[in-house]
Amino acid sequence: MSNNARQRILVVDDHESVLEAFRQNLQDEDYCVDYFISGLKAYRHFSMSPSEYVMAFVDYNLLPSDEEFADGSTLIRRLKKLNEDLIVILISGDTSEEAYQKWLDADVDKVLYKPVSKQKIIASIRAAFAKYDNGSGPQKISSGDTDYAKQIGMVGASDDFQNTARNTLKYAEVDSDVLILGETGTGKELIAKAIHKNSKRAKHGKFVAINCASFKGDAHLMESELFGHEKGAFTGAVATKIGVFEVAHGGTVFLDEIHHLGHDGQAKLLRALQERKIKRVGATKEFAVDFRLICAGKPKLKEMCKGADAEFLPDLFYRISNVDIVITPLRERPEDIVPLLMHFKNKVEEELSVKKEFSKSAMLALKTYNWPGNIRELENMIHGLYVTVEDKIIKRIHLSDDVLQAKSMNEAIAELNLEALETLQNMQIKKVILASLKKNEHNIKQVAVELKVKRTTLNSRMKSLGIFDSGPAERDGMLKAIIDNFRSFRM
Repeated sequence: MSNNARQRILVVDDHESVLEAFRQNLQDEDYCVDYFISGLKAYRHFSMSPSEYVMAFVDYNLLPSDEEFADGSTLIRRLKKLNEDLIVILISGDTSEEAYQKWLDADVDKVLYKPVSKQKIIASIRAAFAKYDNGSGPQKISSGDTDYAKQIGMVGASDDFQNTARNTLKYAEVDSDVLILGETGTGKELIAKAIHKNSKRAKHGKFVAINCASFKGDAHLMESELFGHEKGAFTGAVATKIGVFEVAHGGTVFLDEIHHLGHDGQAKLLRALQERKIKRVGATKEFAVDFRLICAGKPKLKEMCKGADAEFLPDLFYRISNVDIVITPLRERPEDIVPLLMHFKNKVEEELSVKKEFSKSAMLALKTYNWPGNIRELENMIHGLYVTVEDKIIKRIHLSDDVLQAKSMNEAIAELNLEALETLQNMQIKKVILASLKKNEHNIKQVAVELKVKRTTLNSRMKSLGIFDSGPAERDGMLKAIIDNFRSFRM
């Protein structure tokens, strides 16, 4: 890797032995690294050319003589003010709640707990530099370049997804735990499988996946499923059960929707990660297990760690996020819609032994739809159309109300019909809120989390739409009426 101006690394630690360990670990790597034992000196040097740095490793406790920079989180805040794109890895042995809140407030990207291994250092650097190939930002991949998506068995032509696929292959080479962030239906489990399949662990152990939503916040159920239980451990335990981590020994454990774990479950998982040991329910002894952990969660998982009543344990977040992969939603990479559509079309035609075509107007509507359910919604829709449409040509009239509504919105914009556009937008917003209320049993706090808005903002919007003072039955009636009304916007 060339030492250009966008590829510098800053390492700050008040122990010369730690700096020397970094030098030894990176001596065979082609990185341009600046080492400082003083936070104050590091800040002064960094401030002369902040844009040259891609990432920094900063110790939590620095020299007391540096005064304001004796606290590493303070130094991190100041560094990020000068370069908001800087990726900062904090190094610490502190596991106090006070420390975690400081790190979150300072917007620390990752935490490496002492002692820090060479493998984790290299993995952290690769993850950071993946965002800065060829200067700044994601590398643009032309049509003549390698199809990384195909290499991992997925479909995607956009630069965003090609970069995701390329990083998947990179992270498969190291054995660090991985956190995959993305909306529902973006293909997080497929990415996890690709990491395992392309890693050394594929030859030594299984890929075992489990959805944490299935535990429904029950820590005892989670403990039994993940760690196993002994015969007679509790009522109904008629035989010894091998847990997920034991089944995956030597391989990879994939925990999907990690944000659904309750605090007790999170704490038990955290202990297993820290010790790399597990104990079956009802057993008296722990035993070591060899596994790589890949977790998947909602895009704003880090936000769930903030505050006194945080929904997600900060320590667990930093433990599972050695390297991250963020999957962009389908609406932000429209170049992938047609390739995916054709992929699922070919797949279902082979499966059902039937051939169909899409009319131009149907294809246009599918291309302009924003796919809130992402790839999963697209696949399910194509399969459903092949099953329900008897004609050999799938026409626009065959598409769902959601797709047709989206098309009507686009046409209202094109025609500059403000009144029609506002009506359509308000109906769509009302529908989204009502659907979320129904899904979450009318728990407004949970709806606010799901829709990624402040509760006060949600309350205000519900009042303006006439939802707030309505009961559950009345709201469900409103939702049905809106779905029925969408048909009036067909053309």
